[in-house]
Amino acid sequence: MNEPGRRRHWHVRTALFTMTLLVMLAGRGAALGQQEDPVIEAELARIANETAILRQLPALDRIDDVLMSRAELQAIIPELIAQESDPAQVAAEARSLAAIGLIPEGIDLVDLTVRLMGEQAAGFYDPLTDEMLVVSDGEETLGIEQYFYAHEIVHALQDAYLDPEDLMEELTSFNSDASLAQLALYEGDAVSASNDYLANHPALVLAILQEVGADFPELDQAPATVGISLLFPYVSGVAFVDRLRAEGGWDAVDAAYADMPESTEQILHPLKYLDRDAPATLALPKPADAIGEGWRTVDEDTLGELQIAVLLAGLAPGAGINGITGEIDLPEAARNAAAGWDGDRFALWEDENGEREILIWRSVWDTPQDARAFSRALAQFGNERWGSVFNGESADDVALVTPDIAARILLDGQHVLYVQAPALPLADAALAVLQSAPAPDPAPGPD
Repeated sequence: MNEPGRRRHWHVRTALFTMTLLVMLAGRGAALGQQEDPVIEAELARIANETAILRQLPALDRIDDVLMSRAELQAIIPELIAQESDPAQVAAEARSLAAIGLIPEGIDLVDLTVRLMGEQAAGFYDPLTDEMLVVSDGEETLGIEQYFYAHEIVHALQDAYLDPEDLMEELTSFNSDASLAQLALYEGDAVSASNDYLANHPALVLAILQEVGADFPELDQAPATVGISLLFPYVSGVAFVDRLRAEGGWDAVDAAYADMPESTEQILHPLKYLDRDAPATLALPKPADAIGEGWRTVDEDTLGELQIAVLLAGLAPGAGINGITGEIDLPEAARNAAAGWDGDRFALWEDENGEREILIWRSVWDTPQDARAFSRALAQFGNERWGSVFNGESADDVALVTPDIAARILLDGQHVLYVQAPALPLADAALAVLQSAPAPDPAPGPD
């Protein structure tokens, strides 16, 4: 029975789709699960104890393993996602991401998530019931499942000793960039420890390599930001955790749960986390102040360095992932243009009839040069997206107008302001208020 007010833990599997959505589905295996197999149960107990030793945390007294076939798991995914998602919130996020240019208009993120999870889910740990669901299709021994089970055991250890409940609460906040960064710690920890398990069992390496090279047609057809956000907590997270281990062993990783990373920037550049280079906190004006009564905020969030790089790259579906290594592979120009990020905040507004939308976006950069590089890259992205050209008397204050859209980019020192509206007068009005609104100084870097 669920404890009041406590949500199940899910691993984020799709891009910026409610960061509470994790692949650790609910513990529904008991009703559908297969009969217990003493041989497999003994093997699972061995893996659990070995993983705890490798992770340098006390072994768990008890783990309730539930065996389930992949078909059974896939059958319950739609219901679980429906229970854990807020359709209105998901629709708002889809609209804002489409307005920015990260996903196509009209995409159904819930349906996409169902398809992706059905293609990729391999098991989960449910902290509410202390059940470990193990996907098993009746084989007498465990192969690659050992690696996945070791990974999920780390999540059980996290739940028991490091209390990532605070992390899960943060994942419901309206800062997707911070949530993705915190999830990278959570998943990177599990990948790092399960890689240690893999090092002890080299015969499993071939099976892992075959899994990396497997075909994932749903992922290949998904918007690039979806696949990249799916992989980021694992591939970038493990690099981050391995850097912490190099600095201070598992003790440094444990300590990070009490001092969470605050941005994907800190995951991509671990020194920024170690030096406590925190992102700037930015505030946005209210739509009524900018446009007038009747306008409301549909969605407000933070993109962060990772998603800005993905945006500027202008990738085709399924792109941005190395098909051989499974690592994130973005064009150098996009990475460089996003690398000076120090903070951002965007909002999507709509009128009282839901017929017109305005997107406002403020970002702050480490230096004026970084801000200029981003503003130029953003203009180039807009030129290609809209089939027109940003221009103006100054390269620091430009506009683009088509029959369907009007956009403004203003470079102001270390700040870049972007506004997108259905007509230039609306864009000008929103930009004027965004420009006059108090903007905090960029966050201080390390001393």
